[in-house]
Amino acid sequence: MALHSDRIHSSNEMNLKKLLQIFSDNDSLVIRSLMNEEGTLLASFVYLNVLIDEKYLNQHLIRKMNEDLRTVKGLVNETALNTLNSLGTVNELTQIEAVVSLITDAGIVVFVEGISMAYGILLPGYETRAIEEPKIEINVRGPKESFTEDLQQNLSMVYRKLKTPDLKSISFVIGQQSQTKVMLLYLENRIDQTLLAEIRNKIESVQLDVLIVNTQIEELIQDNIFTPFPQIFSTERPDRIATALGRGKAAIIADGTPIALIAPTSFFEMLHPSEDLYERFYFANFLRILRLICLFISLFGPSLYISLTTFHLEMIPTPLMMAFISSKAGIPFPTFIEAILMETAFEILREASLRLPRAVGQSVSIVGALIIGEAAVQSGIVSRPMVIVVAMTGIASFAIPSFSTAIALRMLRFPFILLAASYGVFGLSLSMFILIMHLCSLQTFGVPFLEPVSFKSMRDTLMKYILLPVKYRENVIQVKAGSVDAPQQKKGGFLHGNEEDEYR
Repeated sequence: MALHSDRIHSSNEMNLKKLLQIFSDNDSLVIRSLMNEEGTLLASFVYLNVLIDEKYLNQHLIRKMNEDLRTVKGLVNETALNTLNSLGTVNELTQIEAVVSLITDAGIVVFVEGISMAYGILLPGYETRAIEEPKIEINVRGPKESFTEDLQQNLSMVYRKLKTPDLKSISFVIGQQSQTKVMLLYLENRIDQTLLAEIRNKIESVQLDVLIVNTQIEELIQDNIFTPFPQIFSTERPDRIATALGRGKAAIIADGTPIALIAPTSFFEMLHPSEDLYERFYFANFLRILRLICLFISLFGPSLYISLTTFHLEMIPTPLMMAFISSKAGIPFPTFIEAILMETAFEILREASLRLPRAVGQSVSIVGALIIGEAAVQSGIVSRPMVIVVAMTGIASFAIPSFSTAIALRMLRFPFILLAASYGVFGLSLSMFILIMHLCSLQTFGVPFLEPVSFKSMRDTLMKYILLPVKYRENVIQVKAGSVDAPQQKKGGFLHGNEEDEYR
């Protein structure tokens, strides 16, 4: 560590000796020296050949530098600086630590003999993935581009959608070993300053040795770790980031991961895919209502079936009750055990289909479900209605747009089944009450997790309104009044602007 804090020496030999000690046992480190006709050392190039574009380096930088330094008549350092400036942005370095950081960030460092300063220029040459269609958040009418693992490419996609100087980006470096670049994006004229300060403080407080994906940041900056629901929204779509920034939210993008984070988020936002922005209002409303129905089925479908068939048969119409009773004849297990067996088998098939190669994964999930379901019914282990209920529950969970939220609902399904099997409809009502109270108690960066639930703001929570030919402005998130260091709540609840503005 002492070597990193040293200043750059005027002797190239001393500087290169320090770098060789720091990068010991590293065959990727390359040191190339330029000498004049008398054999006097003029300059040295240091870089990692696995990160930079060596072809460009040889054809342009080294050849031009060699020609300029051999014919130099003035100061050598000024000549080297002018040569580098013609190729890109040059960083003047005075510390060995800065030299090491630039070398590991796909840069080239030039040491000029007799000058106690180094010059660095970024020259990345590693391969990056091309922009592709989204794999998780698929839509029909929206843009067909998704984030990649390259930070600069991701930033360019956001900047192309928000052509305004109000779009700000703050950079962080997280990870003592990985030195991963992380960018915080926001619109200065839309975001609440208290919210921005809290997000910045939490990101700056993250201490990690290696940061690979920004999900690690999500786990460390979330307000409540004892909840299955994600409190920060993850997305792979640049258009979703642009929409969120316009609503006063902030986005976190990390180098090396194709997923961006949106903070703060709300429960209802996770039920609205970006597809709703590109559909007509009545079709979007129909889909939102359908997703709410799927949400209820995914959470309480097996629980409701168990509570009715076990404790409250009188609540079922007589023909349907007789069908349930006849299907249960000869089944050795109670309804509760049937549900646990089928739900566990369904989850195993779902996980197996994700881990298998794409060519066989889908076949295994479909064929496995058909074979196991039919075999279980034929052997008398489970009843046919239970197979239908579990299948409908699994299909309904696929309609939830947020992958993390769908996982949380699948996890909660099992304790809800236990409560329904123990107390019937009372247990089902108790599970609903506990879930609602838990969601009401959550906050993300001072914003309620169920925000915005009010008469005015429900226009964009549950329904999408037709856009009238009047001034339009998106809902803007503001930190809840009364929270720590939060400003007084403005008129209009959590929304900026006049009450006459129209919202979706």
